[in-house]
Amino acid sequence: MLLALVGALMVGLSLGLLGSGGSILTVPVLVYLVGQPEKEAIAESLGIVGIIALAGAVLNAVQRTVDWRSVVLFAVPGMLGTAVGASLSGFVSGLVQLTVFAVVMLAAAVLMFRGRPEVVAGGHRQPWGLTVLEGLLIGVLTGFVGVGGGVILVPALVLLVGLPIHVAIGTSLTI
Repeated sequence: MLLALVGALMVGLSLGLLGSGGSILTVPVLVYLVGQPEKEAIAESLGIVGIIALAGAVLNAVQRTVDWRSVVLFAVPGMLGTAVGASLSGFVSGLVQLTVFAVVMLAAAVLMFRGRPEVVAGGHRQPWGLTVLEGLLIGVLTGFVGVGGGVILVPALVLLVGLPIHVAIGTSLTI
């Protein structure tokens, strides 16, 4: 029980500071410290992280560090994609989901270390249709493996949309 509380504290701190780390920490805590089955932990992490992110989203909205264009273009198709991904997850084992989860974590880390291309970093905004498609695909992945907030959204908002990291964090929490 104490380990679960420490894990919950880590999740909240990670979400607040980085706009990421919710499910990436919550799923392992629920599986390995609390002892929940993989599928249950993945589904439950979405609710837990959603509640924690709401607090961060409100604070970032007040601080005006939310890109509302990205919220709309990512969130709406992302919700549809999440439903599709959650439906697809019923056809695979929890081990497959955790494996995809690990691969996504590693890929996001590598991409963030590489940095964003100069064209995007210079303030270029990608077409709205591309942002909608990315939101849909990220939603599918989110629903399938139970992650997506920071580990996928923050890198996507920084690398693809070109948002500064502090705005990407606030926008990710809001989405």
